[in-house]
This record gives sequence, C-alpha cells and structure tokens, in this order.
Amino acid sequence: MSSANRTMRILLIERDPTLQHLRALMLRMKGYFVTGASNIEEAREKLDEAIYHLTIIDVGHFARPGIEFCEQIKKKYPRMKVLMQAEDSAIHPREHCPDMVVPKQEGPHTFITEVERLLTAS
Repeated sequence: MSSANRTMRILLIERDPTLQHLRALMLRMKGYFVTGASNIEEAREKLDEAIYHLTIIDVGHFARPGIEFCEQIKKKYPRMKVLMQAEDSAIHPREHCPDMVVPKQEGPHTFITEVERLLTAS
C-alpha cells in the first residue's frame, strides 16, 4: 500500500449497495480513502463536505445524467478527475468529461488499474 494513496480521496457513486461495498473495499485495500454515494444528489452533498481527487460514476445504461454531472463537477472543481463505469462502451465523452470510461465488463483488475492510472496522471 502506497503512503501516497492514503491521502487520495475518492467519491464512489454506485446505486447498488453490494457493488458499492465491493468496489470501495478494493480501493481501500489499495490505500485510498473512499466515500460512497448512492445517487447524484447524495454525491453533490458529499462534494460540498470534502475535497476529492477522483469521482467514480457508475452510469449503467444511462450515460446522459452522469455526463451532465461530470460537466458540473468540472466546472466547480476543474482539477478533479472523473471516471465513468458503463454497461458498454456506448458513452461518447464530451470535451473534458469524463477523464476516463471503464466498461463494467472489464472486471475488477482493470477497474483498479485504470483508477490508479488516472490518479497518477498529471
């Protein structure tokens, strides 16, 4: 576990409590501080309460609300990274949103690898 990871804060938005728990557990095992939210409204509240380095949004099949939320995040917190997980690769990112898309079917190893890659990118 990297000591640098301990200072990295991640907001994980996932409506399924089991998936949220498992993804948060994987990230915590890598040393990240993870806060969960079950929807965008709850995530907005959490973003106002703390500073995060990365927001992970699980958009399932409905990417539009996630992309709109990403744009709001980038406007208010321009340095924050945003990763989206989707059921397929049908997300067409806009200019700066999201920073990365990870298809859910790629599995947990790819998910963790891409999170680490995004957080270590300048």
